[in-house]
Amino acid sequence: MSRRSTSRGLFGALATATVFATVTAVGSLSASIAGAAPAAEIPFGGWDSCPIDNPETSTCMDVTVTGGNMKIGKLSVGIPAGAMRIAGGVAYRENPEAEFGFDQVFIPPNDNSRGIYAEPIDIPGGALGIDLPFNNLFGLNRASATVESTSALPTVDAFQLGVKLPVKLKIANPLLGGKCYLGSDSNPVQLKLDVTEYGVLEEVPGFPDTAVVRNTGHTGQPFAVPTASGCGPFGVLNPIVNWRAGLPSSTTSNSLATTSDVYNIGADSLRPQPAGSPEPAAVAAERSAK
Repeated sequence: MSRRSTSRGLFGALATATVFATVTAVGSLSASIAGAAPAAEIPFGGWDSCPIDNPETSTCMDVTVTGGNMKIGKLSVGIPAGAMRIAGGVAYRENPEAEFGFDQVFIPPNDNSRGIYAEPIDIPGGALGIDLPFNNLFGLNRASATVESTSALPTVDAFQLGVKLPVKLKIANPLLGGKCYLGSDSNPVQLKLDVTEYGVLEEVPGFPDTAVVRNTGHTGQPFAVPTASGCGPFGVLNPIVNWRAGLPSSTTSNSLATTSDVYNIGADSLRPQPAGSPEPAAVAAERSAK
């Protein structure tokens, strides 16, 4: 059986079970690892970002990017492992017209991240499009891009593993200042990542009741990128950034492909239990792993 058909079978089971069956549908895996020793380190950053204090949160979901590439106009930037992560909770609200009878609603973490965590990614060639001697001219030519959240929340699909991200890209360079962006809260870059290759369902040693689908391939639907704003004093360097990146760029000039590990766990497995009740296995395992 192919990896793709195996994963489709998994998500079919999830969709036909109870409102949250993301974990119980892989109960056989959970049982096999229930007595396993805790992992030496938490591979996905842990569940600290899941808003379990919100009673609506049914699922905790973590999408950790392990590689990929983003092309914006004339820029092509490799995405290293760990450079981007989408994490938070998912609530299920009844909707008879929805595919499974309910809508999936993203519940953001309580840390003002709005569910998007990202590290700066170096832009090959820096600000001028060519690597210069003397450590890229003492760092003056170095440039990086960081994905940031906007006022609009991400949308995640815990069953089909799709992700929608309204984002802005912060471009950093010593001469550009700290407010140089592609996209904004009012005009975000709309990234919609659809699954193009379902990965391998695996156990997470030391984390009972957790389902992880590793090496999940996502490809972005066509998206446009507007011109730069806020680059340099009073935006005087906006034209330089636009020239370097080829902005504005239409949907035919941009692309995004990523590979990710996707983790799901039932929120009740993380919530504190009444006095005298056994501690949730996932909580004990995470505490031991730290």
